[in-house]
Amino acid sequence: MGILNQEISVEEIAQILDEILKNTLLINTDLWGQDKYNQNFLEPRAQMRARHLLKLYFEIEECFGISIQEKDIVSGAFNSINNISVILYSEMKNA
Repeated sequence: MGILNQEISVEEIAQILDEILKNTLLINTDLWGQDKYNQNFLEPRAQMRARHLLKLYFEIEECFGISIQEKDIVSGAFNSINNISVILYSEMKNA
């Protein structure tokens, strides 16, 4: 069911997402520089494709036990480690 019921900070969520990107999606986020948690996934520098975003979505569901709401995707918030971390944190607090 994931880690939904555990107390976790936004920073810890970001670290988990970074590990998912590195270990599962094989995206070297270290190449994004010091501000990698704010790197927009849709910019060419991120070297992410639609399949990476889809895989990330499903990995989040599996790891955290949370489905990202459609409104968060449509609004463009599903575009960086930090933004997704805030979404997940909010969902956990409201669960």
